Amino acid sequence: MKINNLKLTNYRNHSNIEIDFDEKLTLISGPNGSGKSNILEAIHILSTGRSDRSRYDKDLIQYNKLFCIINAKIETKEEKFDMELQVIRNEKFENISTKKVKINKVAKSIQYFTGIFNSVLFSPEDIQLITGSPSERRKYMDDVISQVDIEYERALTNYTRAVKQRNKILELINSGQGGYDQIDFYTKQILVNGITIQEKREKMFKSIKPHISENGKRLSNEGTKTEVIYKKNEVSEERLEEYKKQEVAAMTTLVGPHRDDFDIYFNDHNVSEFGSRGEQRTCVLALKLSEIEYIEKIKKERPVLLLDDIFSELDAKHQEAVMSTIEDQQTTITSTASPEFIKDKALRVILLPIGK
Repeated sequence: MKINNLKLTNYRNHSNIEIDFDEKLTLISGPNGSGKSNILEAIHILSTGRSDRSRYDKDLIQYNKLFCIINAKIETKEEKFDMELQVIRNEKFENISTKKVKINKVAKSIQYFTGIFNSVLFSPEDIQLITGSPSERRKYMDDVISQVDIEYERALTNYTRAVKQRNKILELINSGQGGYDQIDFYTKQILVNGITIQEKREKMFKSIKPHISENGKRLSNEGTKTEVIYKKNEVSEERLEEYKKQEVAAMTTLVGPHRDDFDIYFNDHNVSEFGSRGEQRTCVLALKLSEIEYIEKIKKERPVLLLDDIFSELDAKHQEAVMSTIEDQQTTITSTASPEFIKDKALRVILLPIGK
């Protein structure tokens, strides 16, 4: 799988930029503020349909512009695609926008669009997968699985909608304006879609378990034990019934995948609570490398690897581990300067001035 060409229009600080990518390795270099990370973000959005860095889609649109467009020419083992994602600002409501997608010039749903192209993005901010809130880790699960499973994306959309509606009714019941019979429909929606979501999350963690163990050893030493544990807030008919009164008091749904989490253990201690910065970085990198293997197992080809200015954060051993992976798939690297250890590689180098 590879990206051959990317064109951005009114996207963050890029008014109009077009990039052709090397088949193996592309280096995008430039000073801070030149928009290197924005380019990798745009590529990754083609995989997930949403930004990891913004709460609202409208934040992708350049200041004082009405829309932004991401265009890309993508190639898989079997087919070539012309992908387009457009975000259009709503001039009446500040945080509302419209998102439209096309495949080969034909309008499609976002669920169909997501997952045609697969990528793994690794940036220094990914340390939040260890140190951040459970919502950061749930978002990670959703972004990874949605790339390879359209049924998961559909179940997640339906589940999220059902939880919002059910919470509104719980508020009404709490204030004496509603009855329990009003939540039955949304409870069933939560149950059906929640079970699907959790089954697929369990499969993902089962798939990456051996890889994160191996990657942990490669990044540290043979005696290292790295393990990821899925913390499922199990959704079931019995648990929803058990927590019903508490949910009315709290005016929110207390059971289900929207309260799931996962922990990473390094040598039998929870790295988020007791790990050093170096151990945390090792675990995140092990997880990201395992993500590549998970996607390849399902899609039967390697996803594109996107490395956003990470080498200054890594010691020599971690750099070596990343470099050993680079040639296994198409890779794009951003850096403020050309790292010494990739100068002898065959690659395309793109230099960005500030604001271009």
